[in-house]
Amino acid sequence: MNIKFFLKSVEIVCSSVIFFTIISIVFWGCEEKRCKDIPDLSSIEIDVTRIKLEDQLMNMGSWNDVEVFLGKNRVFADYFLHANQYPHDSILAKRVFKLLKAPAVDTLFMESNRIFANMDNILADYKQAYQIINYHYPNTPAPKLATVVTAFYNDLYISDSLIIVGLDYFLGAEATFRPDEHQYILKRFKKESLVPTIMNFVSNEFNQIDQAHNTLLSDMVNIGKSFYFTSQVLPCTPDSLIIGYTAEEMKLVGENQEIIWANLIENELLYERNDYMKNKFIGERPNVSEISENCPGRVGAWLGWEIVKKYMKKNSDVTIPELMAETDAHKIFQLAKYRPKNSE
Repeated sequence: MNIKFFLKSVEIVCSSVIFFTIISIVFWGCEEKRCKDIPDLSSIEIDVTRIKLEDQLMNMGSWNDVEVFLGKNRVFADYFLHANQYPHDSILAKRVFKLLKAPAVDTLFMESNRIFANMDNILADYKQAYQIINYHYPNTPAPKLATVVTAFYNDLYISDSLIIVGLDYFLGAEATFRPDEHQYILKRFKKESLVPTIMNFVSNEFNQIDQAHNTLLSDMVNIGKSFYFTSQVLPCTPDSLIIGYTAEEMKLVGENQEIIWANLIENELLYERNDYMKNKFIGERPNVSEISENCPGRVGAWLGWEIVKKYMKKNSDVTIPELMAETDAHKIFQLAKYRPKNSE
């Protein structure tokens, strides 16, 4: 396989910081302007409610107040703060109250208030996503959206009635404090990624996955269906935000997809069943060194998304619910007739 070509293209893209930045800005701008078709949503009413738990918590005067708060907000207590791990709410309440009074948490609270002072765009995207979901799946309720700051206690809780967001996780690269995560994961924790991240999880409610084949290919397509769903309910969101790649990484995989695909074919990996081997291509890693040190992690998931895109393009009569209900990933691959071609 011509790995040298892959490395050469990386060298060209990364040869200059100035050039790299310009490419990033131009590419990002192009992505943002490109919206997919949006169905007629005029008759679909969705009520979006935001609950600011962070304001309520920061005004607590004692741990007793926190304990009362936990009792009134059981889902938050039980599923976001894992109250069931404590013998009594009072123990958790004392811990939370002490945490809330720490100077670092005050900094997180102030930065969250500043960065998320205006959530109009976030709430608009969230509302439109559930309008589109209701277009395909009528009478699907939009969960209430609660926000909170808990010093990185948790990032997200998602159910069909309530979504809780730890705002401190999504403050971005300029935040004073960041979650204890690897850099290749941290880049996905920013304000712009909030709704795409939520929708990637929400897609699991509708995604009937292939559990029969248990191959790398079936796992790739399973994930690809989720990304495709998210891209359809967030039609103006850049693909890079949906998968959690930088604009440069999107450009890189697009320009080298023939080589990436050739690696899987030549090494007979598509029908691999070993979890350790599969995770090399779809799991969380800084890169897929088996292809190239410059190949971003989870590239198999990106390929799965490309396969699903091709499948839906070639089978335009297939609806979103039909795609999500399809449990034969190998059938999707066969009908997609995926033949990778490097983007220019």
